[in-house]
Amino acid sequence: MQNDKFDAIPIPRELSSVVKAGIQEGIREQKQFRRKRLLLRYSMAAAALVLVCVGVLLVSDPAMAAKLPLIGRIFSMVQERVSYKGDFSDDAQVYVEEESGSTQGKKDAHTSGERSDGVSGAKADNPYVQTSNGLTVTVSEANCTGMALYLALCIENEEDFPADFIKTKNMEGYLHKYDSLSLVTESYYDLPGLGKEDRGTGMGYSSPYYIEGNFVDSRTFTGIIRVSLEEDLMGSGGTGNQEIKSGADQNQGGKVKTLPEQFTYYLEISDIYGELMEYEDIQVRDPESNGMITIPEVVMKHYEGTWKFAIKVNKNQTEIQNVKVNKTNEKGVGIAFVERTEFEIRAQILLPEGAKPYDYVITIFDAEGKQLDSQGENAEVFSTYGRDTDTVYVYVCDYMQFMDELKGDEKKIMEGALFEAQVNF
Repeated sequence: MQNDKFDAIPIPRELSSVVKAGIQEGIREQKQFRRKRLLLRYSMAAAALVLVCVGVLLVSDPAMAAKLPLIGRIFSMVQERVSYKGDFSDDAQVYVEEESGSTQGKKDAHTSGERSDGVSGAKADNPYVQTSNGLTVTVSEANCTGMALYLALCIENEEDFPADFIKTKNMEGYLHKYDSLSLVTESYYDLPGLGKEDRGTGMGYSSPYYIEGNFVDSRTFTGIIRVSLEEDLMGSGGTGNQEIKSGADQNQGGKVKTLPEQFTYYLEISDIYGELMEYEDIQVRDPESNGMITIPEVVMKHYEGTWKFAIKVNKNQTEIQNVKVNKTNEKGVGIAFVERTEFEIRAQILLPEGAKPYDYVITIFDAEGKQLDSQGENAEVFSTYGRDTDTVYVYVCDYMQFMDELKGDEKKIMEGALFEAQVNF
């Protein structure tokens, strides 16, 4: 029997109705997050069936690792291995040069100083290179579309990381081509409504909580962070890149916001941690019996510190392509528009008044009628990498039916969808 920790949270009777409502809303938000992760499992499981085993970039000799051109080239090393793929190395901003490397063909390289430390060769006095409690974090590159900001990082440890972190090498049956580290972060922008004082600690804003990549050796991790600009704009009262109009204004009076061509993204990391291959028992409340039960929880290894970056970002000059659909079925369920960037594609749902978006699932098929993979943790933003998306097929399904019956099966989705549309770019 699986137990939901969020359902198990008791709400005392003596709390005011306002406080109760706040707690309940928080639980609902967490359920929506859980829904995204469940949807993502189907996408990742489907992708795992077609994975071809390839070698993981692992170097056991530190001297050999020191010769690798890491900094300034992390995108090209990792971009095909993570769950949010793309040709990020094309037109990337490079913030730190590898000491003996070159950034020819790149833009906005920021290098300074005479001294370099660590296997990365990163400049020690560069603001994009920071060390705290034995860990050096380097923000190497960035590529920003209208939907997402992709950041390439190098994390170097003065001592070996636990072997348990390197699951691609040490975990039997591990399906993915990448490892991941979890993060505790705070992020904000130099923009009205998105500043540090605006975001606070409330939900509705995305702040990176993991990074995917590979261990170059036992002390060096290179990876990519995906920042959802869409979620940040929505959380600030905007609607992302397009205003939605369909009967009732689904923007609910919020001001439409778009990111300027240049902005500063602040990323403050306070903890970098990973899973060990061991468990400890914890006590949680069973929502059915209201009694306490014991469940196993994975043990984490933490590296706490202070790494604060002010990242100067230039938006990719490639325009977002937007195709308006504005069609629904007889019950008012449909699609407002489909938009595509160089790396991702998504559709905006249309719903009748009172309906909740999390009761529905959107999935998109490519021109060959094959389901697209999710681009990161958001199960309804899809990757265009290596796929023909000049023509796509968009399907809206009932969430419960999708999870219980359709289960990511392409034929069942086509037959069971509540609404479908063909879109040509």
